[in-house]
Amino acid sequence: MKKLLMILFALTIPSAAAEMAHTPQEVSEGTTFTAWIDVDEDVESVTFYVCTLEEPHTCYKPQKMTRNESLNGRFQFDYQVKSNDFPGYKYELEKQDNSTEKIPASEYGYYEGMEVEKMGDSYYFKVNMKIEEEPDSAGEGLFREYWTYAVVMTLGFIYFALKR
Repeated sequence: MKKLLMILFALTIPSAAAEMAHTPQEVSEGTTFTAWIDVDEDVESVTFYVCTLEEPHTCYKPQKMTRNESLNGRFQFDYQVKSNDFPGYKYELEKQDNSTEKIPASEYGYYEGMEVEKMGDSYYFKVNMKIEEEPDSAGEGLFREYWTYAVVMTLGFIYFALKR
């Protein structure tokens, strides 16, 4: 039973990736986010794919980096967020034995602090977009606050007037 659990656990963790993340966690138009992945010695190159996860689905030219270009096995990629862009990204690792591994491999794998979304036949790490409020809604919120204070003050005056 223990062996079965160990095998199952090993399948949920990508074999060639030690650490991966992106920063910042939330982006907006014009923001550049940096994604990185640390890999094992047998990985010769990493290809970084970015696609828009919302309609219209758009995929951009992939970036490829070899082990010689990496910083001690850390592959780092930058992407500038465009207008109406809801980016997601994935990696494809090319190993010395000519095999490849896609990360994320499925929506069921566990990647700490990362959200996986499926688009077509591929899986992508989702980059959260900042929701920017429109100026009108900000004014409405301010109006609601003043209105609330006015109602509370009026009820206070009525309470003290009836108390006498």
